[in-house]
Amino acid sequence: MSEVLADDVRLLREALAGPDDAVNVTLTLPRDSAQKVLALLGAERTTGAVVVPAKELFTTTEAANLLGLSRGMLMKHVNAGDLAHVMVGTHHRIPARALAEFERARREKRAEAAAALASFSNEVGLVD
Repeated sequence: MSEVLADDVRLLREALAGPDDAVNVTLTLPRDSAQKVLALLGAERTTGAVVVPAKELFTTTEAANLLGLSRGMLMKHVNAGDLAHVMVGTHHRIPARALAEFERARREKRAEAAAALASFSNEVGLVD
């Protein structure tokens, strides 16, 4: 960790130790760290839940476990172009950002399906 980033971490910890709800600090971050902070804040704003991946690229087995899929099903999504990947030699690797996007798209599809089912149930009179 660079000295600048270590100082920023120290300042943030000190500010969080205070009694105030609002934390006001000025940080100088490397571009990669700033992009991660921005992604973290965006995820918290849009989903209310935050998952911080420990690394940028996941093996297909790790990605499948994170998504709750079998490795075979994950590979079907990769081969269909539903899930972005990169090749490292002859091995597929799934970027953390691609996992988040894939999961967001799955949630949206589920919500659309639930709304369609509710609409159909109302049309046929199954629900008052």
